[in-house]
Amino acid sequence: MKRDRRPKRITFTIDERGSIYRVCADEEVEVYIVDPHARQDRVYRWTSTKFGAKHVDKEIDEWPISDKHHMPVWH
Repeated sequence: MKRDRRPKRITFTIDERGSIYRVCADEEVEVYIVDPHARQDRVYRWTSTKFGAKHVDKEIDEWPISDKHHMPVWH
């Protein structure tokens, strides 16, 4: 049996204000957002993740992929 060596992918799609509004993953995962700025509730579970390669492919949509060091400063 041949194993798929391609890394599994997760996308975090950001809205115009810089907030995450959609999360997609190749396979089922639990996603947690940690916000050290929150006074009482620091950890949030993202419960609307879309699973499947088709969702990730749609988010990436053949856009060029840059390095994390090229992201805007607010991230």
